[in-house]
Amino acid sequence: MATSLSQAPQLPFDQAYGPNPVTLTGIPFDPITGALTADKYVLQIWRNGQLIADLRQTPNAVGNAIFDIQNTLQNYVAPSLNNVEEVGYIGLDLMNSANESTPYQFKTGYESNGLVTIDNEPEQIYLDFGGTKKYYETPYIATSTFIPTLTSFVGTCTNILKQGQPFTATKSYRLGADITDGKPAWLTDIMKVYDHYVTLNDMTTISYYNSVNGTGPAPAKSIDAFVFWQYNASTFLGVNQLYNLVGNGGGPNVTVGQGLTPAYPTRAITCGTGPRNFQDLDSQATHYYVATAPYTGGTCPSTITGLADGSMHYVHRFNIIEEGCNDFPTYQFSWLNEYGFRDYYSFRKRKDRGVKINRNEYLKEAANYNASSYAVNIYDRGTTVFSQTLPEEFSAFTGFISDADALYLEGLFISADVKVRFDDAPGAERYKWVPVSLLSTSYEEKTVRKNQLFQYDIKFKLAHNIKSQRG
Repeated sequence: MATSLSQAPQLPFDQAYGPNPVTLTGIPFDPITGALTADKYVLQIWRNGQLIADLRQTPNAVGNAIFDIQNTLQNYVAPSLNNVEEVGYIGLDLMNSANESTPYQFKTGYESNGLVTIDNEPEQIYLDFGGTKKYYETPYIATSTFIPTLTSFVGTCTNILKQGQPFTATKSYRLGADITDGKPAWLTDIMKVYDHYVTLNDMTTISYYNSVNGTGPAPAKSIDAFVFWQYNASTFLGVNQLYNLVGNGGGPNVTVGQGLTPAYPTRAITCGTGPRNFQDLDSQATHYYVATAPYTGGTCPSTITGLADGSMHYVHRFNIIEEGCNDFPTYQFSWLNEYGFRDYYSFRKRKDRGVKINRNEYLKEAANYNASSYAVNIYDRGTTVFSQTLPEEFSAFTGFISDADALYLEGLFISADVKVRFDDAPGAERYKWVPVSLLSTSYEEKTVRKNQLFQYDIKFKLAHNIKSQRG
């Protein structure tokens, strides 16, 4: 009898920060006496052809072995690349998920008298993103939420049967029926539209799961393009498509409509969506929609040949607002969210900045005893700074916010990786993202019901101190 997996992480993907149990069965035993003929189960975890973990465990009371491999997987997922917020603004327009996810495979067997026998080498490739899940989510129950479902009609034409959620915790949405100004014809009354209120300087990205369910046309295996529908109030200004190709930073397709099946690292794609990221933004636009389009046959009815109308994922609308001439400059935050990707929010009200100074001083004699004679000048230093640390500390305030935004901002307050863009920085520095450490060490949920009008404030410091020459 060979060892086998009776339990493994969720397919098509799981989240690394949470239980990732693996249960092994089938350790050898004597069929006559029932006694075990091996000492331990062996679970090997392989990544891209390399052994990354060799785990061993004696059988439990029922003869199985249960491992939780989350600590191993967490070593191979990380936050997005440092410049992910600038996708589209500089360099490529898209980014794959090489940092945010990891592929892995199992080999199983047993140990007997110190010798290891591997008797099962399944070819299944598993995938974990660097997100979090509840302690009871075994398996990860939200997987299907992120995966769109496609169907075929009239040959190679594609129909979007079910939309997927992007990897964002954005909560504020309207139904299509509630939108009275410009919107695409395919945006139905019951579709959810997620609103973002941004200035022309704001930078955002959205990350999407890049595979599909269903039986759509053969080439419709992934997001074929990200489509931007632009409007000035109710006037349609135009539509721009950004093809999800390797040459643009995405993939897995190299050419349009190639129909390759996504695998690591293209199982999730990040697209630059903010006004500063979107290089084809019309100067007259008051708002625009971001949609994900699958392949459709060239003779099928659609606005853009080869791309189905509609969106494979929830529709996001970017409403362009003016910066208040009497208001404070924007502090825009980017943080690692619960799914392992980035979320954004701009604090536009009161700002405070200070420097906390910690000096290491000593007393230096005014006179120089190595001189030819004793002399003291009034400007000769006594107390001298040997070294000092100068952390810059800030506080920022939101305006009055809704319950949905308050719930969304909880992700910022508990995030382990936060960056800030200072809109009052000089020149091109206003479009650079600075790593920060949060000083706010507690979070209290506020709601309209108990707090009525309310706002949040956040305290943070730059992750690097001001440099200072010693005295």
